[in-house]
Amino acid sequence: MTAFKKLSLSFQFIVLLIGLACIAAVASYLVGSSVYVSETRNQARTVADMVDNFGQWASRYRGIWVKDDPRDPKLEVGSFLERELSTAQGANDSTTAPNAAAFHRKNPALVQRELSDITIASPAKAKFRMTSDRYMNPNNAPSEFDKVAMNAIRESGASEYSEVRGGQLLYARRLVADKGCMRCHGSPAAAPAAVTALYPGPQGYGYEEGKLAGVISVAIPLEFSLADFVQRFDSQVWLALAAMGLGVAGLLVFIRQQVIVPVRRVREFALAAANAEPGAQVEKVDFIEGEHVSRNEIHELNTAVKAMHTSIDYLYRRLNKR
Repeated sequence: MTAFKKLSLSFQFIVLLIGLACIAAVASYLVGSSVYVSETRNQARTVADMVDNFGQWASRYRGIWVKDDPRDPKLEVGSFLERELSTAQGANDSTTAPNAAAFHRKNPALVQRELSDITIASPAKAKFRMTSDRYMNPNNAPSEFDKVAMNAIRESGASEYSEVRGGQLLYARRLVADKGCMRCHGSPAAAPAAVTALYPGPQGYGYEEGKLAGVISVAIPLEFSLADFVQRFDSQVWLALAAMGLGVAGLLVFIRQQVIVPVRRVREFALAAANAEPGAQVEKVDFIEGEHVSRNEIHELNTAVKAMHTSIDYLYRRLNKR
């Protein structure tokens, strides 16, 4: 620190400005990172809203019926709860049972799960899944984050929970068991035969209406970097940075002209007075008229130095007269 104090004021000030600029850059990056995480969390909320609204739409019709017509190209129906055959009869023909179209009912939860499977297999960055600590399908088992989220939501009564983990924004939205959920998840005895045939229990049952049933779990990768941060700068940001740069440059000019140059002139006068022969005339420094009443610290210093020189010169002259 002593060595630093011995450096010129110009150099010290430049080092200070560089340090402040670095601190401001780091702070800006941290703020930008926080804003980015906040924006990503809002994206996760939007995904959860979409899933929730899609489930409500499917619940309005008590599920979705998928038609598998033998006359159409082969259709992979996937999982379903009920299956019904349809026969269509006209005036001159009738469709026999072996060629009848089959309708398969998928309940809202199953529809949402299949939407999740499609999303996970897609190139979309945002992925979601429906999970519960009382899951039926082992593929829907909760992750470590999902368990933490469900416990936190139960304890706090909050509707959501999120955290940054493993380079991802992990978000969970609570799912509350309603009457539609109780039909399959209340008890094995009350569940449809198609459900108990696949999942005899006890896992996946025991839901309580109005209480937490599970969560919509959303994962979005966080790809924030310095390059991404800079790429987000628009013309207004660059103009603001340019204005700040001009302000710093103006401040440097001001410090040099109003502090450093005057101090150097006072120093040169003091050295000249110290090195001059006793009684010799030394050109004094005058910054402004009426300097002795100025409140500028540089002017006050210059006045004091000149007064000291005058006093020493006066003392020398009186000693010579004796």
